[in-house]
Amino acid sequence: MSVGALTMNKIDVAELTEAQATLLMPLWARALESCRNDAVLRDSAAEQIVNSLDFDFTLFEAKAVPAIDYCLRASVFDQLVQRFLDRHPTATVVELGVGLDTRFDRLNNPGATWIELDLPAVMAVRQKFFQPCDRRTMLAASLLDDHWLDEVAERAAPDSPILFTCEGVLYFFQVPQIQQIFRRLADRFPQSGLIFDAQSPWFLRVSNWRHPMKDSQLKFSLGNVRSIQSWDPRLRVRDYVGFGDSPYYDRGMPRLSALRRWGRRLLPPIRHLFKVVHAEW
Repeated sequence: MSVGALTMNKIDVAELTEAQATLLMPLWARALESCRNDAVLRDSAAEQIVNSLDFDFTLFEAKAVPAIDYCLRASVFDQLVQRFLDRHPTATVVELGVGLDTRFDRLNNPGATWIELDLPAVMAVRQKFFQPCDRRTMLAASLLDDHWLDEVAERAAPDSPILFTCEGVLYFFQVPQIQQIFRRLADRFPQSGLIFDAQSPWFLRVSNWRHPMKDSQLKFSLGNVRSIQSWDPRLRVRDYVGFGDSPYYDRGMPRLSALRRWGRRLLPPIRHLFKVVHAEW
């Protein structure tokens, strides 16, 4: 099945760097997934966006990009964010490096405040498809900037916790930069949390070897999840979802190859190749 081959009269994304253009892979994956009867998530907006962009998405098919992996990751994030919103229905969710994600629409929580942040070039594309509203704010900034912290503080729901998410983003930073991001969030927003994903050092090497955009290599890896607690005495791991963990992967595991399904059972350390972590401070 092909989604989004290059055609004329579409929205240009040529201004995106290769690192920024990686946001197109999860978008394409969700669009493909939405066409399946056994989809792990539905994202009709992703289908519409893919068909509106001037980009040859068949590149990802030719490079055998594993679409199901991106959708499983998004599904795990959705479930963790939904669990948080079940506990705090009027909280604020801040998506760092939001790209062209549609979690605000997928979860459709009527009481939550949503803030979406990404680089100016990315946000310029995003704003062609999504518009701010009373509960949704869009901020153009780098994670390494300072000014957006004040904007989040100003726009967050009062007297409610804040949950930050960072899906597929931290890979492009060095560890000292990531530690700085964590410290700044903990300093500015105490009693909050961040959900992020990471790969083991070995699996990161595999990912870089098969990455279709060779000029945007991944840098950050994480072996022992609880090692992040040594970065700052305030940090603790609330939830850790490893590869194949139930119930987060239950809908998608039958879609994976027999090698991956049985490998998870026969060799439990495979669980640690990929992880989604909910850290709090």
